[in-house]
Amino acid sequence: MNKYNGKYYYQYAGPGTEFKSYGDGVYVSDSPLGPFTYASNNPFSAKPAGFICGAGHGSTFADRYGNWWHIATMTISVKHAFERRLGLFPVGFDKDGTMFSYDEFGDYPLIMPNHKYTDVTELNPGWSLLSYHKKAEASSFLNKNPVEYAFDEDIRTYWSAQTGNKDEWLSVDLGSLCTVNAIQVNFAENNTQLLGRDKVLSHQYRVEYSIDKLIWKIASDKTTNTEDLTHQYVVMSTPAKARYIKVTNVRVPDGTFAISGLRVFGSGTGLKPTKVASFNALRDSKDPRSITLSWAKQAHATGYNIRYGSEKGKLYHSYQVNDATSVTLRSLDKDQDYWFEIDAFGENGVTPGDAKMSQ
Repeated sequence: MNKYNGKYYYQYAGPGTEFKSYGDGVYVSDSPLGPFTYASNNPFSAKPAGFICGAGHGSTFADRYGNWWHIATMTISVKHAFERRLGLFPVGFDKDGTMFSYDEFGDYPLIMPNHKYTDVTELNPGWSLLSYHKKAEASSFLNKNPVEYAFDEDIRTYWSAQTGNKDEWLSVDLGSLCTVNAIQVNFAENNTQLLGRDKVLSHQYRVEYSIDKLIWKIASDKTTNTEDLTHQYVVMSTPAKARYIKVTNVRVPDGTFAISGLRVFGSGTGLKPTKVASFNALRDSKDPRSITLSWAKQAHATGYNIRYGSEKGKLYHSYQVNDATSVTLRSLDKDQDYWFEIDAFGENGVTPGDAKMSQ
């Protein structure tokens, strides 16, 4: 429970740790003992789509500057049903006292503030994903773990080399010369026999970039790394011009050299996506918990962010899709009307749409 501006926010975890819809809800009261009212924007913390999904079994707190955050567990559920990671999401309270978690692009880079911010958009560095479904190569691969799996924006799939030997590598062609600001290397476990924590569990590797695949420069040298961190993230000290990104293995804790996501962030050289000017939002008459949205494909878009909520000015939920031009949202409140907006995003930014109520 958290107290903010005289109101008490009693939070709970929704069941279903292994599901992408895994999230947290909240009740609100003027007294710590209740009675409590169910919030209209529940679940207030949810991330049902993207590279990694889920935002449940969390805890809300304020930092030293007075900024509010929700730290929650996110599901992988490949090696075990309850295999999870931690996600950190900004939290806000609107003028009506509605508590919401900002999960839009919730697995993209975020600026950690060293002050009290006034608008959550201050935390967005403005970098786009450049590596989605790009042409890739590797030193080797397993038939069940091809190179494409490292660039499909799904943490539950992964590329694996045939061995864990030194100099196994994975590279991606961004398609054109881009500005690279950050690189995230998400390691996966394949054929590991490790139990417990009695060995050195760090990955040792190096990340390089090139404009021509002939001359390579170091983006991150982790060849002597001792940090046990499965999801490595590096921000370039100076943004680099690059077309090719390469990760080369030096040592794995055990098993084969495997990566679930080699994610490159920055900006391309093209245009921003065109606007989603109209869309259909139809509620299922037999199951009003479900609404299907459809829209036209937009130029320069690699995906779409469906933002929605109970009021036009309270679109606190988001659902991200890549490539597709339709999606069915389930687990909605059958007794509540919803407003939707579809924003198109690509390698050169985001183009907001217009809000519309479902039929």
